[in-house]
Amino acid sequence: MLPEHWTKSTRSASTAFFGTLVLIGIIAAYNWIIAPHRNYLRAADKFESAVTNLARKNQIIGNKVTMKRKELEELHEKYNQSCARLFDPVEAEAFFSNIQTRAEQVNCILSSLAFSPARPVPKTAPSQTDGYITAQSATLSLSGDYGDILALMDLLQDGPKQVCVGSVGINSDRQDSAHLECGMTVTIYVIQRKEQYLQ
Repeated sequence: MLPEHWTKSTRSASTAFFGTLVLIGIIAAYNWIIAPHRNYLRAADKFESAVTNLARKNQIIGNKVTMKRKELEELHEKYNQSCARLFDPVEAEAFFSNIQTRAEQVNCILSSLAFSPARPVPKTAPSQTDGYITAQSATLSLSGDYGDILALMDLLQDGPKQVCVGSVGINSDRQDSAHLECGMTVTIYVIQRKEQYLQ
C-alpha cells in the first residue's frame, strides 16, 4: 500500500511540477514576448497622441503666425503710405524756397517769411527708431485779395505731401478795402533718417 501511495504522490508532484513549469513558462513567455509588444504598443499610442497634439498646436501656431504676418504687412503698407506723405529734407528745402513763386502765381505779394526751428514730433524720439519726424514751420506775411489768399492756401496744400496751414489772420488794408493783409503759419513734417547722417 505504501508504494501505491508513493506512486500517486509522485504523479501528483510530477503533475504539479510540470504544471508549475508550464505556468512559469507561460509567465516567462508573457514577460519576454507579449509584455514588450504591449508596452511598445502603449508607447506607440502615447507617441501618436503626442504627435497629433503637436501637429494641432503647430497648426494653431502656424495660423497665428500667418495672421500676424498679414497684420505686419498691413502695418508696413500703412507706414509706407504715411511716409509717402512726409517730406524728406531736400523736398522740405525745395518746398519752402518755392513759397514766394507760388504766392506770385496767385497774385499775392509776400512781404515776409520767417522760419521756426525744427522740432521733433513727440511720438518719434531720435534714439528710438532708424528715423524720426520733425515739424518745420514758416510764418508768412502777405497781401492780396480774399480769393487770391484762398488760392494760395489751396496751392500750398495741393500735392501728395502733407502741408498744414494754420494760425491764419486776415486784416483789411485801410487804404484799399479789397486788398487784405494776411498772416499764416505753414507747417510740414519731415522724416529724418539716420543713414542720411552716416554718409
